[in-house]
Amino acid sequence: MKIPEQARALVEKRPLMYLATVDPAGWPNVVPMLQYWWYSEAVLLVGDVFMKKTVENVEATGLVSFSLTGPEGTESYKFKGRAAYRTEGAEYDFANARFHEKKPEKDLKGCVVVEVVAVYDAKRGKTAGDLLAGERV
Repeated sequence: MKIPEQARALVEKRPLMYLATVDPAGWPNVVPMLQYWWYSEAVLLVGDVFMKKTVENVEATGLVSFSLTGPEGTESYKFKGRAAYRTEGAEYDFANARFHEKKPEKDLKGCVVVEVVAVYDAKRGKTAGDLLAGERV
């Protein structure tokens, strides 16, 4: 899937991101995240420093959503995807190396690997909720 350039660029600016997961009973869990990086065109890695319920939910359902808003509030996007949790391998190594750029003395516990399947406009106005790329989920 091709992520719209403006949405990709906002992720690369790295504002506070809110990552949502859901447990098997349907209960949501939403947490703020600062450690995340594009791994490939439609795969985002989220570093695990303190996760507990997020990891449980990803392992149980594999469903995630995340949202970011630009500093002026004029742009905002919602992403939906399928996720897996990794504590080793290429994705973990990539995320841990990026984390070391800020915290060379610490290692990530793991990372959530998110394959983005949909991107929505989430800013105020007439286009709020419009599907920008991917499948409607």
